[in-house]
This record gives sequence, C-alpha cells and structure tokens, in this order.
Amino acid sequence: MQNYKNEANSNYIMNKLKHYRKKIDLIDRNIVKLLLSRFKLIKRVANYKKINKIQISDEIRELEVLKNIEKHSKKDHSDFIKNIFKSIINYSKKFQSK
Repeated sequence: MQNYKNEANSNYIMNKLKHYRKKIDLIDRNIVKLLLSRFKLIKRVANYKKINKIQISDEIRELEVLKNIEKHSKKDHSDFIKNIFKSIINYSKKFQSK
C-alpha cells in the first residue's frame, strides 16, 4: 500500500513537472516568434535608414528602449532582462550594418 502511494505521488509530481515544462516550451516558442517579427521590422528600419542616410546607431533610442524595458520588468529580473535587450540591440545594429 505504501509503495503504491509513493508511486502515485511520484507520477503526480512528474506529470505536474511535464505540465510546467510544456508551458515553458510554449512561452519559448512565442519569444522566438516575437524576436523573428522584431528582426523583420529591423530590416525595414535598416532600409529606411539607408535610403534616408540616417546613422545606424542611435544612443537616444537605445536608452529609450532600455528605460522602457526596465519600466516593464520586475525589479528582481530587471538587470537580467536589460542585458538581454542590450544583446538584442547589439545584434540589431550588426544586422542593420549588413
């Protein structure tokens, strides 16, 4: 009887873990989709800047983006999220330079 309870509890725990992981996988896929959408827009921005002879780097805009991100992130994760966006900004500038 005790063995059955342990096995049932173990199954419940593993099923719950699988459930959480599926939710995380869905969020990850959504993050990828959003990043790909962002890169499409960056390509448009790059073309616009090229046509209008506008510099790729815009420090004011970068600070604006980071400030906006900080405003929408929780304090516990703010530095981490800002670092992610710094990487996204750096990648965007490289992408626009192509």
